[in-house]
Amino acid sequence: MGRRTLLRGLTLAVAAALPLCGPTVVQAAQSAATAVAVCGHTSAQPTLQRGSTGDPALEAQCELNLATKPSRYTPIAADGSFGPATETRVKDFQRCAGLAVDGVLGPQTWAALNTWAAQPHTCGVQGTSSAAESAVCGHTDTRPTLKKGSNGVEVKELQCRLNLAMEPFHYPPLTIDGDFGGGTESRVIELQHCANLSADGVVGPNTWARLVDWSGRNTYCAPPRPAGYSIDGLDTAKYQHPGGAPIDWKAVRASGVEFATVKATRGTNVTDEYLATDLPAARAAGLAVAPYHFYTGSSPDTGAAQADRFIAAVRATGYTGQRAGDLPPIFDLERMDDGSGRCPTYGTVGDVKAWLDRVEAAFGRTPIIYTQKSFLDDCLGSTTAFARYPLQLADYRQSITQPPLPNGSTAWAMWQYTDAAVFPGIKAPATADVFNGTQADLDRLANR
Repeated sequence: MGRRTLLRGLTLAVAAALPLCGPTVVQAAQSAATAVAVCGHTSAQPTLQRGSTGDPALEAQCELNLATKPSRYTPIAADGSFGPATETRVKDFQRCAGLAVDGVLGPQTWAALNTWAAQPHTCGVQGTSSAAESAVCGHTDTRPTLKKGSNGVEVKELQCRLNLAMEPFHYPPLTIDGDFGGGTESRVIELQHCANLSADGVVGPNTWARLVDWSGRNTYCAPPRPAGYSIDGLDTAKYQHPGGAPIDWKAVRASGVEFATVKATRGTNVTDEYLATDLPAARAAGLAVAPYHFYTGSSPDTGAAQADRFIAAVRATGYTGQRAGDLPPIFDLERMDDGSGRCPTYGTVGDVKAWLDRVEAAFGRTPIIYTQKSFLDDCLGSTTAFARYPLQLADYRQSITQPPLPNGSTAWAMWQYTDAAVFPGIKAPATADVFNGTQADLDRLANR
């Protein structure tokens, strides 16, 4: 699900490149021959070991902090001196990255470090909290007031510390380039919201103090969960199985998640490869579960055919819509998932109704529609034709207390509020939801 175009199932790398997230680091797959100064110190990456000094050691220490903090390692000192603490952290990182563990920063370790520092990764062994570190980026100790238009090493320090302070799966890392532009300003405002400071985008003494504190210890600012809704859910598809990794649904349930929507089909010819395992496993773990279908609208009058594929695919998993734990089927009605943000080429109210009517007849349940008001306004003429259906609404803005309702609708059932939640048991970020009701309401919807 992209951050602003709300495309369900996009990878985090795509979501990170969408508007209002700020400039992002795009070095997704480094090689030993491609040296990148992720922290902005130097692109020189010679082999380093205990006793090495200078800018390459400083760059390595800063990158080690960025690479290992998502696994809850407290940052080490970025002082340009490769001592015992740096050697230990290199070994920690090598274990995380599946490399030979020798404490030496050679070409393979540098290549992996560039990637892990630029994009969030976690490793199987979590770090333990230790005393906060004051020098974590190594650019400067000066703390002048900064704002949009500022530049220089102080801005590099700011950008680096923002990357260390803001939970990277929710806030894609900024490019550390010393240019205080719109992306950096937006990230400062997000930090200020987290810290309950005046959200003006200006980095003064209070913002610096909180930033230095959070960036130097084993803590992050994460976006707030919507207040007033006590029941959590999530949405999964093949993207939550990086490298074929399974989802540990028991761990998901143990974390407090009550319901899940699992991708079943797309269009007329795609069945998600993890439907057959995820839907039964989530239900067996005790979650209320719904399968969902992504409507394509790339050919005219395919709603009924798309419904037939969905019906056959979910029935094959044992889903009937009537068992205890079965939520109603969900129809994913949104913009095209090709990254263009366009309306479905042949999407019509009539074609959507063809899917909804056929699926309702097959399972005896009124389907839930996943959509957003802006989509119905822009692509289907602000139709009120779907007012009787329960709604799963997508809106990732932190400035709202509930998602806006489409014309004619009076209530929503689920609110998908982020595309980058981190759950125990899942190896990749997932979209997260809250339920608009009590546990008894959810149980009734799930036949329990």
